[in-house]
Amino acid sequence: MTALLCALSLVVLTQAPAVSVSFDLRSLSEQDYRRWDGVELERKVVLRLIQEGFAVVSPRSPAQLRLRASRTPEGLLLEAAGLRQRVEQGVRVGRGSLAELHLEVAQKLSEMTRAVQPEPEPPPPEPALAPPVEVAAAPWRSELDLSLGLGTLWRGTGVDPLLLLSVRRGLQSFGLEAEAGLGVSREAALTVFEAQGGAFFSYRRSVAERLQLEPGVGAGLVLHTFRLKDAWVSSQSGTQVSPAGWARMKLRWRFTERLAAELRVALGLLRPVTHVSEGETLWSRGGARLETGVQLSWGQ
Repeated sequence: MTALLCALSLVVLTQAPAVSVSFDLRSLSEQDYRRWDGVELERKVVLRLIQEGFAVVSPRSPAQLRLRASRTPEGLLLEAAGLRQRVEQGVRVGRGSLAELHLEVAQKLSEMTRAVQPEPEPPPPEPALAPPVEVAAAPWRSELDLSLGLGTLWRGTGVDPLLLLSVRRGLQSFGLEAEAGLGVSREAALTVFEAQGGAFFSYRRSVAERLQLEPGVGAGLVLHTFRLKDAWVSSQSGTQVSPAGWARMKLRWRFTERLAAELRVALGLLRPVTHVSEGETLWSRGGARLETGVQLSWGQ
């Protein structure tokens, strides 16, 4: 029975970090061992120690705590020895039944074992975790670009100069832009002014360290004004307004963070206009025209 309890205690030891204890009655004579029923005494002591959470091993095995009972003239001397201290207690025999003796020995040995058991080692400190670093999202960069430049209107039958002015509000790579232009055409029989204004949505993409592409689309109006030079014509001047749309591409080269040069190419679609006098075409523009130009841009 004692061997079985020790085996059970070893199973507990393998499952949890318990303190190992051995109980030794080998110093008693054979006569005293039988008189005090050593087998039953060992069983009760082992069972009590297991209930207290100790792992009981054989007296021949190494143990952290060692319990021993020896004969004295008054009865039994109980000893408990640990790694750093040792305690003793005496038990007088002959005052009660054998069951009471076993209970007293088991109780005292349990108390003595708790007195000499080693203090549990403090758990290793948990590694200090660095506080989480909050990475702030980069604020969206808003830019304001002002561009001024000169260009050319290609209207099939002629080429006219074009003055361009634009303001772009950029948010990251996207941007909204207001653009205005003025084209002038001077012919022998009449003079034409075409003022255009439009709103553009564009996307600016870097293709090199300083080189950027900026495709965009826009819509607006074109104000067409003409004046005939022939004083005998009843209607010497007039104005027409036409809705217009553009598909545009800009190639930008940044000299600095703020200063850039832009090459602009745009295809405009609008209402065609033709001026005819006495069967002769004085000036004409189709429904599509090509715009090219160079601008200087300053960003903030």
